Amino acid sequence: MDFWYSLLVFSHVLLFVYWLGGDLGVFYGSFTRNNPKVDLKTRATIAKVCADIDMAPRTTLVLIAPIGFSIAAYHGWSPITGSWLVLLWIFSAAWLFLVWWQHLAHNSPKKAFWTRIDLYIRWVAMASLVLSALYSLFVMPIYGQSWLALKVLIYGGCIACGIGIRIAGKPGFMMFQEILREGSTPEREKAMNDGARNARRFVKGIWVLVALAAFIGIWKPDFTL
Repeated sequence: MDFWYSLLVFSHVLLFVYWLGGDLGVFYGSFTRNNPKVDLKTRATIAKVCADIDMAPRTTLVLIAPIGFSIAAYHGWSPITGSWLVLLWIFSAAWLFLVWWQHLAHNSPKKAFWTRIDLYIRWVAMASLVLSALYSLFVMPIYGQSWLALKVLIYGGCIACGIGIRIAGKPGFMMFQEILREGSTPEREKAMNDGARNARRFVKGIWVLVALAAFIGIWKPDFTL
């Protein structure tokens, strides 16, 4: 096994670790952040820490595609090879830059526009992955292994869950910002925690899907649908 391939496989495994680990940290930190018994200054600090930790799974979500498809191309399992694989790396690097720019550009007037662009990218990526995986599983095996097509489908599901977190969690996030500006009330706390509760369902969905993808990658079942 050559060095660069070994590095890709090592990075692929490491990304799974940071994806689940980062999500767990944010998940449990959110309970203290949303606790009205904790003073607002502490809650604001925890919110910032959670946002920083969340960059681990956000980074992983982007990098898992070029690394995973590079490993698949090495084995001849993926239709994305050569110049297409180079384009995927360039696109992923640009997307990753956008993800980090949104995190660092807290009050930029351009942030809302680029956040919408990022969301559109996620919708397109999710649809492309899910449709190509289903086509490979049920019509023509464009991915060289059925288990790989299943992993691609699961990856698309992870992106879908991420979109769900954004949509379901946005009211709670906006209410938390209002609490920080104007103070806590029972109504605001309830609205914030309702939004957080809805978002956590999608977080748990990501945990299941990521763990399942890791197991399938190790098991590599050979099946035909």
